[in-house]
Amino acid sequence: MSVPTFDIESLEWVNPIAVGFYSGEEYYEFLKAGDEVDVIWEFLKFLGKSYTGLKVYAHNAAGYDNKFILDCLSRHDQEVNFAAGMGKLVWVGPNISFEDSYLLLGRNLATCCVAFDVPRKLEWKHDTTVNIWEMGPRLDAFRAYLRRDCISLSEVLDSFTKKLVSNFGVTPSSTLALTAIKAFDRRFYPMKKIASNIEFEVFTRAATYGGRNEVYKRYGESINFYDVKRMFMSCYNTPVPVGKMSWRNPNIDRGTCAEAMVKVPDMLVGPLPHRYQGRLIFPTGEFKDWWDMYELRNAIKLGVDVTLVRQLEGEEVPILEGFSNVVDQLSEESNADLGRIWKLFGLRLSGKFGQHGIKTEIKHVRDLKEGEYAPLDKNEIYHEVVTSRNGRPSPYIKPAINMRVRAEARIRHLDALLSAKDIYYCNTDSVYTTNQLPVGDNIGDLKLVDYAERAYFIGSKFYGYVDKFGRLKQKTAGYRDYQLTEYDLQRVLRGEEIPCAFKRLGDWKDVLKGQGVQLVDRTFTYRQAELSNRRMGEVETSPIRLKGGRVVN
Repeated sequence: MSVPTFDIESLEWVNPIAVGFYSGEEYYEFLKAGDEVDVIWEFLKFLGKSYTGLKVYAHNAAGYDNKFILDCLSRHDQEVNFAAGMGKLVWVGPNISFEDSYLLLGRNLATCCVAFDVPRKLEWKHDTTVNIWEMGPRLDAFRAYLRRDCISLSEVLDSFTKKLVSNFGVTPSSTLALTAIKAFDRRFYPMKKIASNIEFEVFTRAATYGGRNEVYKRYGESINFYDVKRMFMSCYNTPVPVGKMSWRNPNIDRGTCAEAMVKVPDMLVGPLPHRYQGRLIFPTGEFKDWWDMYELRNAIKLGVDVTLVRQLEGEEVPILEGFSNVVDQLSEESNADLGRIWKLFGLRLSGKFGQHGIKTEIKHVRDLKEGEYAPLDKNEIYHEVVTSRNGRPSPYIKPAINMRVRAEARIRHLDALLSAKDIYYCNTDSVYTTNQLPVGDNIGDLKLVDYAERAYFIGSKFYGYVDKFGRLKQKTAGYRDYQLTEYDLQRVLRGEEIPCAFKRLGDWKDVLKGQGVQLVDRTFTYRQAELSNRRMGEVETSPIRLKGGRVVN
């Protein structure tokens, strides 16, 4: 029997008109034949009668399908538990679990169909959906679309399950991250052998930082865009903290992480991360913080003066390497889309280690305390509240491991930047340079991903360039709705206000005009923040300089 799945279709995304359900053996559909029909309840009554104890998936259930399920069950006074928020809700009576396959696969269904080589989704224009009794001859195409969605998702999940069982001896859990860490626990290293070190968590988290994202030169020509192939997984071969930590006398050649006072000399690329006024920066000058010992030792090699204040130490073993090798092999043997799923699977392992104990939990109104008020359903029966693990160690949260992997990734990324010399921009695992760098096919090697005849680096995650074919491309986090021209990029680089086309209106423009909506040109101004992650010059930038915890000129 294959994996059971369901799919809900609606008018304008809010009024359900049809439910498709594939049991793993047979397909059923429930159509709203009239205004009085509650199609969701008809579906649920069928499940409750015939499929007790079932686990059934929908793609993007947390953001869509499960909201209809929750609303219907609450209207009919049915008890619901939330095993993983809206991503896994359980109808208590018949013990039926409604789960989100998107949280497990991380890709849309069309991409998953290609990845696992199953029949692809059929096309259907959702903005043309009408009531079932109004569809006429289009009803057959609608029903075929609904059926294919359910069966294709089932076949995708069935294929993924078989791959997980054969390679790791586990079946899917509620999320890809949880599946990855259970696969690691089952085949490579027992989680119970890794010390939680919960009493030192505040220090290891203080020594945990994100990736580097910096502009070095704001305009350039003939620039090569490089990425490091599977950067984080390439760092899984480094020893990570697994043993019980303890305080030790500071020793730069020993230890796992430390609080230190550092003096970073003037240099183009600051080697150590630091949080300053809510921003991650890589400054020069004098400042104090917590860092992973690998990062401190690397900084010393680059000329940084390090004075250790206090230090933690625990046993370190390269426990992640075997997992990385298997996932890398699976990725190499797969097509491009499946390779991306395996890549995400590998990345989520270290991310799961680094999760926080604070989380959200969904409670019934009867279980709420005063002030806990964030209703999820229109009847205000279920509410989302913030909870914590109250000092209880999680079997999966090991932030020291995440600290080490991130530190090693920054070290390797810094090595790539320094080898490039003439650099313009970077982001976590990328190097944009006029130099030609060695590339390779192995994990951790650089790969050439694009080339720019001309490039305009406005700020972090905000740039545009003309590629070798003369096409203008833009990466504009926070401004992605605005289609820029090269002249716009030149002007916005100077901080000018410019008119821009609003892309997301698309085909809706004519519809809106027909409804009497007046459309006006949108404008915006890009202004450099008072504190960026670097000092922004007219063309080149430089690191922020600190002394005594403050910015100095």
